[in-house]
Amino acid sequence: MATASPPFASTKETTNYARLCRLLVDVGSEALRFTFDNIHPPATLHTVLSSTSPHYSTLQSLYTGSKKVLSPTQWGNLFPAHSAASSKAFDVTLLTVLLRNICGLSPPALGWDNLPPAKSISIADDIARVKYYRNTLYGHATKASVDDASFTTYWLEIREALVRLGGAKFKADIDNLEIESMDPNNEEHYRELMRQWKVNDDNIKEKLDEIEGKKINECFDKTKQVLKQRVCSSNPQSFVFVECSEPSNRMPCNENKEEGQSTVVHKEKNVYSNTRKIHAFNENWSTIIAVCKRVINSCGPLFNMIYSFNKIYSNISFQTNDQSGTFKCARSRCKTCIFDPDDIIDVIKQLYKTREGWLAPFPWCEDFQFRLGEIFIRLKVVRRKKTRGTVTEKGIKVSSLFDPHEECSKPRTVLIEGEPGVGKTTYCKYFVYKWASRKQKPEEFLSRYKAVLLLKCRDIKSDLWNAIDEQLLTRDIQEGVRKEFFQFIRDNQSHILLLLDGLDELPSSKLPIFSEILEGRVLPKCHIVATARQEVGIKVRKSCDTLLEIEGFTKKHTRKFIVKYFKTRADLAEKLWKRMLHDDHLKEMAANPLNTALLCLLCEEFEGILSEKRADLYLEIIQCVLRRYRKRKGLSETEDDLKDVYKSQLKRLGSIALNGLRDDNLNVEESKLRDDGSDLPELGFLSVQPSGSKLRPGLHYAFLHKSFQQCFAAFYICCQIQDQEITCDELVSDSKYLNELKEVLFFACSILAVQCPEQAMALVTSLIGQVDKYGDNGVYVVLEAIKESTREQSDAHLELARCFGRGFQLQSIDIKSGRALGKAITTSLAEAVKVNMTLTTLKLNFNDMGDNGAISLASGIKVNRTLTVLELMNNSIGDAGVTSIAEAIKINKSLTDLKVGFNDIGDIGAASIAEAIRVNSSLTLLELYCNRIGDAGVICIADAIKVNKALTDLQLSNNDIGDAGAASIAEAIKVNKTLTSLELNCNDIGNAGATSIAEAVKFNQALTVLELSSNDIGDAGATSIAETVKFNKTLSVLVLSNCGICDTGAILIAEAMKVNKTLTVLEMSNNDIGDVGVAAIAEAIEINQALKELGLWKNSFGYTGVTSIAEAIKVNNTLVALELSSSGIGDADATSIAEAIKVNKTLIDLELSNNAIGDAGATSIAEAIKVNEALTELKMSFNNIADTGATSLAESIKVNKTLTVLKLSNNRIGDAGVESFAEAIKVNKTLEYLNLMENHFGDAGTTFIVEAMKVNKVLATISF
Repeated sequence: MATASPPFASTKETTNYARLCRLLVDVGSEALRFTFDNIHPPATLHTVLSSTSPHYSTLQSLYTGSKKVLSPTQWGNLFPAHSAASSKAFDVTLLTVLLRNICGLSPPALGWDNLPPAKSISIADDIARVKYYRNTLYGHATKASVDDASFTTYWLEIREALVRLGGAKFKADIDNLEIESMDPNNEEHYRELMRQWKVNDDNIKEKLDEIEGKKINECFDKTKQVLKQRVCSSNPQSFVFVECSEPSNRMPCNENKEEGQSTVVHKEKNVYSNTRKIHAFNENWSTIIAVCKRVINSCGPLFNMIYSFNKIYSNISFQTNDQSGTFKCARSRCKTCIFDPDDIIDVIKQLYKTREGWLAPFPWCEDFQFRLGEIFIRLKVVRRKKTRGTVTEKGIKVSSLFDPHEECSKPRTVLIEGEPGVGKTTYCKYFVYKWASRKQKPEEFLSRYKAVLLLKCRDIKSDLWNAIDEQLLTRDIQEGVRKEFFQFIRDNQSHILLLLDGLDELPSSKLPIFSEILEGRVLPKCHIVATARQEVGIKVRKSCDTLLEIEGFTKKHTRKFIVKYFKTRADLAEKLWKRMLHDDHLKEMAANPLNTALLCLLCEEFEGILSEKRADLYLEIIQCVLRRYRKRKGLSETEDDLKDVYKSQLKRLGSIALNGLRDDNLNVEESKLRDDGSDLPELGFLSVQPSGSKLRPGLHYAFLHKSFQQCFAAFYICCQIQDQEITCDELVSDSKYLNELKEVLFFACSILAVQCPEQAMALVTSLIGQVDKYGDNGVYVVLEAIKESTREQSDAHLELARCFGRGFQLQSIDIKSGRALGKAITTSLAEAVKVNMTLTTLKLNFNDMGDNGAISLASGIKVNRTLTVLELMNNSIGDAGVTSIAEAIKINKSLTDLKVGFNDIGDIGAASIAEAIRVNSSLTLLELYCNRIGDAGVICIADAIKVNKALTDLQLSNNDIGDAGAASIAEAIKVNKTLTSLELNCNDIGNAGATSIAEAVKFNQALTVLELSSNDIGDAGATSIAETVKFNKTLSVLVLSNCGICDTGAILIAEAMKVNKTLTVLEMSNNDIGDVGVAAIAEAIEINQALKELGLWKNSFGYTGVTSIAEAIKVNNTLVALELSSSGIGDADATSIAEAIKVNKTLIDLELSNNAIGDAGATSIAEAIKVNEALTELKMSFNNIADTGATSLAESIKVNKTLTVLKLSNNRIGDAGVESFAEAIKVNKTLEYLNLMENHFGDAGTTFIVEAMKVNKVLATISF
């Protein structure tokens, strides 16, 4: 009978998910049971559950109460009819209920549903930690997969919690579980068990929370009564005290407990509604507080009630004479301590609905405004990595902004980058409008926030609180209410969303202040979304958890926007759309929503006749605005160019714009606009802004957008050049025009190209003279300037490009623009390359140039005679583009390195490359990894390298090559005499393909590097490779990681290593090699005299295997690098390794990260490196090393003379351990790099390091 196949195809990632499910379900339930048995031992469990026990009534209420938390089955397990109760019969959900209700555990400080701080390791904290990771992992349920990096992080965190709960005996079981193979059907079984646990837990969560909330209220009542009795028992004749009556609106049980203490004050609206006079001594207040503490402790420290009573006390007036006056005063003061933020929040919501509910980007066009819902188009947002900005996920929804991802499991800060006008501000308006209008669904993320605060960075004059006051609060707000609202924000941070729109428009002096907010040094629990242009975003990326980018309009977006705009003029919509379809320049412009809006406006204004350049469009807008101004003033129409008519005003406006950009200020005070008596505000180019000061109310203005300010600034410098007030050479000698003012320069080139082409050429020529000074950035600026100077029916830009090529002396150019390099720029670059005589390296990676860019560039490669290295990785180049490059290298005689990885090259493109290398005689390195090349394409390449006499390095990893393709490569290297390095990692090669390659390499006399990682080779393939290793005389590097190799394959390769004399690097990590296989490898390296680097991380061996390796390196005298991370190494294993490195004289790099080494193991390693005189790099990050182990390591580096790199990040080192390191680096003379990041030390530890660094003169880098 056929068995049903699991719903998910079994992959490494799905197995990771299932393995974590098994860890939580199997080991997690046993750890919880062990914890319960420790509190209520099995021998006395019957007493705990007896009807006379105080716990019986609690359990009965859980079963028979209104909420019915316990099911009949669970009740039957607690009170079986014919046997004694045993915790072995309790399921994981029942154990959780019991631990929370009858085990005397104080709830975690952050509640049962949140991840406790790393330093909080109580039983309750670890139970919450297990639940948190259960929920986090369940978030992967739809895909049922977890990548390796996330798996490692989750596994370590969960393992630590379970070992603390269940004891050290659980560690071995967990380590075995990590490497034990899993049947696909078992994977589905554990996925289902995880799902059922989550469902059961969710069913009882709300009920338990309500019961705990009831306990809170009972605690409040009990405290109130004790307090009343205590006060009344004092002298009842002297003082007045105000009693808290029955609250009518108590804190809901599901409120965040971390904010509970302040929520009592904020939520108890009627707590003082019925007050009466009672008497107490002022001196007895400390006694009252002590009583409160005892009551609170007896009820469980769910939240700190002391705060509330101190708040009450601070608002009580004690009087000794007039009791009537005292009562009124006390009642009045009690009212003032009740703060309700709803009124202020309602005002903010109304502000959002009226101010942010409209889109009016152009104030000079009164009829160009729309309701947000009518015109808003949801833009494409992608997630990028913070390090290199590469796209990791496309199509991010607004509702998933704070979803976990591989770089952060619980994001708090989100940075949204985008080009000017791409829609960053519109997105912010959309957020707040949706929140204020209650248009979000209950499950959407906006619904969780009590307040959403949108701050426009361009209007920020001081700090955060001043900005909230100035931009969001009413003008007549009372000082006390303002302070209370700010306190409300501080006390409810996890329910506050802060939107910082336009960090690039923030005054530079304020950026450090708001960087601290992003870093979490201010409002550390507040959720933050910030927007910025990329040039500023790069500066704050490190402070943000998530990096997103608004990519602008796609073709679909543009079409949708145009149709919405021209609802009543379909003919214009069609005319504009057709124009865009055949005009690449307009298509490129329309990717920016602001430009699309401008195009629509101008299409309407000019009945479909549009200019193509951005500067031309802005100049036409200026004409349009001036015509509307004359119409408003009742002035007659004129045929004259209005830019000339109003040149003095526009020049004055441009001067103001340029000064503002220089001062990093987008706002203009009204007084500056009217200094010369002109009517600049009335022209319509500026929007009125609210005053930045309440003490000095008045108008100030801002340019519509930063790009408009840049355009006016460019207009001004064009006037200066034309009026001979400044020369082009003088202008570009100012470095700002090649950096922060480069957009102004681009506008100026474009404007001059229309008004005075000769001046435009002169300006670019002056720029060319600055290229060598500014390097890569200078090259990019010149290319953009040439593009902006391009005019139709003129080839002047080509002459400028050639002038550029002849003018610079750079040998290397590396451009990463972060945006698409269009055809215009690549054409100019090609023309420059044709004539340049110095350039040898051209790197254009990550520029999204596409096929058109590659085709343009290829024309330059054909002619150039000096270029040796060309890198075009990650550029969306397809078959057409790479075919042009291939045609070029058929002719080119100088190029030696061609890298076109991470593109979209398929079999057709590969065939073109193959044809090229048949005739090319200079290319030695060809990188084609991460494309779409299959067997057909690689067969063509194989045929080519049969006759090629130059290629030495061929990289084809991460393609779609199968056994047939591998066989063709094998046939080629049988006859090829020059290829020395072959990379075929991450393809679809099986044991048949591996066998073909192995047979070919066996007698090959040229190949030195062979990489076959992440293929399904298995033991059968490894057997063939082992035979090759025995006979081959040239291979020095063999990489077989993640190939499904087990003990059998490892043993055969080990036997081959005994006789091989050439292999220096063997990488067999991430396989399934156990103790037997590792023992065989260990035996081989005792004999082998050639191997220098051995990688065995993340295999399946245990203590026996580690001991074998340790014994081997005691006698081996060639190995210099050993990689054993992620191998489950514990203290005993570390001790074996330590004994080995005491005597080893050659090992210089030891990798032991991501293991289970604790203080004992670290101490053993420390003792060893005191006497070791070879080791230079020791890596022990992601272990379990605390202060004791850290102190031992610190003592060792006081005497060690060789260690230069020590990595100990992500351990448990506290202030004491860091203090030891601080003392050690004061005397150490060799350590150059020390990593202590993500440990448990605080400010004291940081201070120790800082002070030590004042003394140390050798340590170049320390991360902490």
